[in-house]
Amino acid sequence: MAVQYGGRTRNASGVVTLDTSVTALRSIYTTQVQGNGAWDQYFSIPQIKADSFVVVQSPTPNVASGVEAWWSPGQLHLRRAYSGRWIVKVLSYGDAPDATTKYGIRARSDNNLVQIDNVNKVMSVAGFGSFLLGYRGPRDYIFTGRGNFPVAITTTEEPYVFLRSDTGMMVCRYRVLGSPGAWTGFTVDAWFGGPFSNLLYTVHWMVGSSTPSSTDSDYGIRIRNESSERTFNSNDNLILLSGGAPSSDRFVRAGTPIETPTVYWSSFQMPWTGSVDDYFLASTLLPTFDDGLNVYDNPAGFLVGNRSVLQAYSGSYNSSTGAAGVNGRTVFAGRPMRPL
Repeated sequence: MAVQYGGRTRNASGVVTLDTSVTALRSIYTTQVQGNGAWDQYFSIPQIKADSFVVVQSPTPNVASGVEAWWSPGQLHLRRAYSGRWIVKVLSYGDAPDATTKYGIRARSDNNLVQIDNVNKVMSVAGFGSFLLGYRGPRDYIFTGRGNFPVAITTTEEPYVFLRSDTGMMVCRYRVLGSPGAWTGFTVDAWFGGPFSNLLYTVHWMVGSSTPSSTDSDYGIRIRNESSERTFNSNDNLILLSGGAPSSDRFVRAGTPIETPTVYWSSFQMPWTGSVDDYFLASTLLPTFDDGLNVYDNPAGFLVGNRSVLQAYSGSYNSSTGAAGVNGRTVFAGRPMRPL
C-alpha cells in the first residue's frame, strides 16, 4: 500500500466526511473586474491555473447578458463585457496563496492537494429537491419548475444552482429568487423545441454555497478566519467538481440545429462525463442571452439516452446566419460527495 499523507475525518456514524488523500476539492477564489467598453477584453488573474474552472456573473441578478468568457492560465478573456462590472469566481485545486491567505489547512498526498483557508473556500450542498417539467399529454404542459432553498443563503454573490435528470432534459430562463444576502430559491422553464416538444422529465437540483453550515458535531474539522467567521465545516456535504467536463474547451458548433418560423437555433455541444449522476451548473448557463439586438432563451440540457455531450442551443432571428463557432458559456459538472 502506498504511503499517504493528509487528514481524514468521520462523523458520529463513522462515515468519512473528508479525506484529503483522495478527495479533490476545488477551492473558490472570488474577485471582480471592471470593463473598459471594448468588445474583447483581457484581464490578468494569476489565480487561474491550467485546471481551473472560471465562473463569470453580473452583480445584478436576472439581467439578460451577452457576456462570454474564455480563460487560460493567468488570463480571463471576456466578450461583450462593455463597461460593466463582473464577478469572477476561480475554482481550482488549491495552492493559490497570496498576502491575504493567513488561516486554514493545506494537505498534499502525491499529486492531490487540498487547500482551505480564509480566502479560498469550498462549495457544499445547501439544499436539494426535484420537480417535473415538460409534456404530460394533449394541452397539458408543465412550463415552469421552482426550487425553494430550505433556508436563505446569505452570500452577497448568487448561489450555485446545479441541475440534472435521469432522462433527456432541455431547460431555459433560469431566475434566482431573493436578493443579495437572502437568496431563497430559483425557477427554470422547460424548452419545447425540436425533439424536446413532447418530453416529460424530472429535474433534480442542488444548490451550493461557500458559506459553511453552523452544524456542530463532536467529530470533524472547523476552520475560522481572522474575524472568527467559519470558513469550513467538514460535516457539510461537499460538492465535488468534475474534471470529466472540460473547463476551457467550451461549446462548439455540433449536432442538429432546430429551425422554427421565427428563430434559427444553432446546435452547440461540449463533451460530458457520461454519468447521469453529474449535475451541470445552471446559474451561469441558462439565463437569457442579449446579443445587443435581441434577447433569446439560452436552452441547455441532455439528449435522450446520451450523456457523452451536454447539449445547448443559441438562437438567431436571421435564419440564414448560424451562431459563432465557439460559445463562451461557463459551465462544469458537479456531484455531492455523499448521497443526497
